[in-house]
Amino acid sequence: MTIQQEAFEKIMKLPEDGIRLILVMADEIARQHGILSNTDAGSERNASTTCKEKAFQKMLELREQSAYPKNFDYKKVMEEMVNETYNFIN
Repeated sequence: MTIQQEAFEKIMKLPEDGIRLILVMADEIARQHGILSNTDAGSERNASTTCKEKAFQKMLELREQSAYPKNFDYKKVMEEMVNETYNFIN
């Protein structure tokens, strides 16, 4: 039995999460050895970038909807609330 056949038999016994982990590791090893094709790496990068860009745009939209003024000093407010809650004497 070859190493590839042995690996295949063991992988077939794993749960779905284990197989995903092995795929990630195999992709990383292939990338390090320059085996992973540019189209595979590029599509993963593009999908990841697109997701990050969408999340960033959503964050900007939520920030614009904020009820706080632009010069809101959360540290000052937090300090005041802590002082008020715990009765600190200045």
